[in-house]
Amino acid sequence: MQPVTKITIVGLRFGVVALSLYWLAIFVGTHLPAGANIRPAGNDKVIHFSAYFLLGLLLCYVTTSERLGQRFGAIAAGAMAYAAIDEATQAFVPGRYPDPLDFAADSAGVLSAISVYLLARYFFRDRLPR
Repeated sequence: MQPVTKITIVGLRFGVVALSLYWLAIFVGTHLPAGANIRPAGNDKVIHFSAYFLLGLLLCYVTTSERLGQRFGAIAAGAMAYAAIDEATQAFVPGRYPDPLDFAADSAGVLSAISVYLLARYFFRDRLPR
């Protein structure tokens, strides 16, 4: 396995740091009480799609494997499992509730990110990590 980027922050690869901070931001943002409105303005489903699209791209960026089916299948399964857990745990936050359509938007975002990454990888094969 080759490193995706040589940039390091305190010994950790930049992509891993970015992914960790972003994932933490998603978790915190989705578990704030309903009165704490710090999220960006816009349609709720578009926000969910966009958040998980970026999460999916970051997951694609930091992982490497010659077994593409397993790699991207694991990314999809892991991110969608997290989306389901994220929606389910919102039931315990005051003013929040689980929404199956949010899960659908999250899943669509992740699957779209994987598709875009695979297309970019195909068209720019020599420039993107394998």
